[in-house]
Amino acid sequence: MPEPITTVGIGAIAAYLGKDGLQKLLGPTADYLGGELQEFTKKRIENVGKIFSKAEEKLGENIDSPGHVPPKVLKTIINEGSYCDDEVAVDYFGGILASSRTDLGRDDRGARIAKILDGMSTYQIRSHYVIYSLIKKVFSESGYMYNQDDRHKMQLFIPMNIYIASMQFDEKEMQQFGGIINHALFGLNSDDLIEGFQYGPLEQIKKHFVDASSDGIIVAPSAFGAELYLWGHGKGNQDLSYALNAKELTDLQDVPLYLDGVSATDNEHNKSRQQDASEAGASA
Repeated sequence: MPEPITTVGIGAIAAYLGKDGLQKLLGPTADYLGGELQEFTKKRIENVGKIFSKAEEKLGENIDSPGHVPPKVLKTIINEGSYCDDEVAVDYFGGILASSRTDLGRDDRGARIAKILDGMSTYQIRSHYVIYSLIKKVFSESGYMYNQDDRHKMQLFIPMNIYIASMQFDEKEMQQFGGIINHALFGLNSDDLIEGFQYGPLEQIKKHFVDASSDGIIVAPSAFGAELYLWGHGKGNQDLSYALNAKELTDLQDVPLYLDGVSATDNEHNKSRQQDASEAGASA
């Protein structure tokens, strides 16, 4: 007689984690798992296992400190995240789970963040990751804050070929590229995950950024977009400006991120970077 799906499911998820991983990660909330997994297919269970593994990885040594995940957060991540197998979405759900593990019993903010993530398409999630990762790389040493005064200074120009390379579109997706980028950027903007954008051919982009050398995207970050980026990295309790911490927020290995032609549209920032590079070369 086959084992009930609850027993099989919990065992399959536990296999993705280290010793006593489920109990360490979830705390007492692990007792809720049986009922949640009762109707799950094998594929959904595998996806949950990957999300839990990502959460454990992001917690690092902190997984051995006291803490638990609120049941409401666990329910949302299991029900919504179990349908996601895209690597960026899995990583984000894992980060939200890791961010939600605290010693504050009623801190269930992660449930709302997970719902927002579930409402985004794969293209929107990956576009969000690419945009904020490039912003992090360009402005990590700027001293900027994610406040109202500095956010507009972090407006970025991304050449279209760089965006396409990071999105890893296949041939069929490229045939629908216009509709996909329209969907991705307008969707992020309508959800306040970016603070305005432009995209198009070189002549159009030059009207907004004269130093552009190719067709591309001009995009500005938002406070909410930075918050989602932090939660996706398992750092949801950090100040928003931590989203520029290139040393601590590591990039996904399987998502290419290139800086060729990527540039701040704020000329003052570009002058500062050029001066820093010149001084570094002189000291060498």
